[in-house]
Amino acid sequence: MSPIGEVSAADRCSGDITSPEWNRTIERFAITPSFDFFDMWFDENGPDGDRRSDNAENQNSEMQEEMEPYDGPEEEWMTWGSPNNDLVLLNDDIQTTMLIGNDAVGVLKINLDSTQRTTICVSISTALEEGGYEPHNADVYLLTSSQYERYEYSYNVEHGMWGPRDEGGEVSEIAPEWRSFDISGWRTFRDVHQYEDMNELSFTVSLDGPEVYQGLFGNDELEYFHIVVDNTNNSHTNDAVPDNKTIVADVTIVTDDRSTVLPTWTVSLLCMAFMIGTLAIPMVMNKRYMKSGLDLTAPKQQMESGLVPTLEQKPES
Repeated sequence: MSPIGEVSAADRCSGDITSPEWNRTIERFAITPSFDFFDMWFDENGPDGDRRSDNAENQNSEMQEEMEPYDGPEEEWMTWGSPNNDLVLLNDDIQTTMLIGNDAVGVLKINLDSTQRTTICVSISTALEEGGYEPHNADVYLLTSSQYERYEYSYNVEHGMWGPRDEGGEVSEIAPEWRSFDISGWRTFRDVHQYEDMNELSFTVSLDGPEVYQGLFGNDELEYFHIVVDNTNNSHTNDAVPDNKTIVADVTIVTDDRSTVLPTWTVSLLCMAFMIGTLAIPMVMNKRYMKSGLDLTAPKQQMESGLVPTLEQKPES
């Protein structure tokens, strides 16, 4: 069963659509296959010497033999990584289209507003040789900044960068409590926003407050969100497998004002009230039971009220 089947946000994939303010409200970049990691990350005079460089070079050569040079529709500037602009909160309805090559990833980076309910709609297709388009399945993920860094690192390792590689295993074969320690065990936002092997979907996101990454030593950082359209075979078991085609992803983002935004501490208050009520009910009932009849002190008043049974019988004639 797919969670997208019960989402009611499909009707909200339209609105007062405006053109995106690039690098102000939204950023566009991509991840594509590359074999330049050896030159980028390692040097013969590096701190680990020639041994580590040789291993990286051998791994890079193996990847070159397995895969053909990449020739996709992405522009060169898209592969330079995130521009790291200070994005303003997204309050407008926007729409954009991404062309994503085979074994590549298209990424949109946004700053979600916790006072808004944001609906994200994605439609994926591929061009036909005779003209027109037809639906095509791919994977869509919603990741925070820290989650995206892990996803990007996993992709780069599987495409030639030196690092621990997944030797044909699947992340589903790893116990859930140990997946976070594996490079392929990246997760999506709230562990639910992953929509795999689909061509059309929509989902809604409502935040309790600004998403903040809390580091181990108190280095708190604001988290942006990344809409990732994956046209590669990643470490997930049920993801779509690319078929050497360039896909077209139409992404629409619609925002709505939230009428009431309760603070996060109301959840704790509600749970505490429920627990106190559960303990108080039997205590109140016991107290009322113990006091029952004590206010009927007049003679025979308790018998008349039916609280004390009587054995008196009328004489028979």
